[in-house]
Amino acid sequence: MGRDRDPFDRALTALRARLVRSGPLQGAPLLVTPLAAELGVSPTPVREALAWLAGEGVIARRAGGYAAQVHDRRSLARLYELAGLLADAVLAEATPEAAARAHLVVPRGDPLAELSAEPASILDALLARIQAQLAPFRAAEDAVLDSLDRDGIARTVAEISRSDQGWRGLRVQVRRYYRRRARHAGDILGSALSATPV
Repeated sequence: MGRDRDPFDRALTALRARLVRSGPLQGAPLLVTPLAAELGVSPTPVREALAWLAGEGVIARRAGGYAAQVHDRRSLARLYELAGLLADAVLAEATPEAAARAHLVVPRGDPLAELSAEPASILDALLARIQAQLAPFRAAEDAVLDSLDRDGIARTVAEISRSDQGWRGLRVQVRRYYRRRARHAGDILGSALSATPV
């Protein structure tokens, strides 16, 4: 059996999956040694992966270590508002050939697969960072709001024409998608916290 050549990537991928799966952990400490034992790697790659996630804003650096971000209704609403602004900016500079990038604008499937997509521009990269912060709330979004608007956007992307009208319509849908989530941020947070294991 060969030496594990990239424990950092394994640790980062596993920690992302864990944070998405567990939902918002509201300040719960993320302890290096137990995480390293759970992932079967040394503490160094776990420390590096936690530092990376803190740099993305997915978790927070605290005195003596790392912890999950703490969200309230207002902070979550602001994240949705920021995602909406960035998504609109991404679409404003998009071309019809860029329809394949629409999965970054409004996540449709597996958040981890979407977050691993290579950003094409700085706006894509910024939006991907915000999407990473919102990923733990995806199941709660669907529980509170259903997926009708996401499905409508997916249909529009699939049918989009080369006309400006198609892109304008998509931008309207995307703005509505994020505004709706910002308005219901308290309900989404409540649903996510009630589903989060203690």
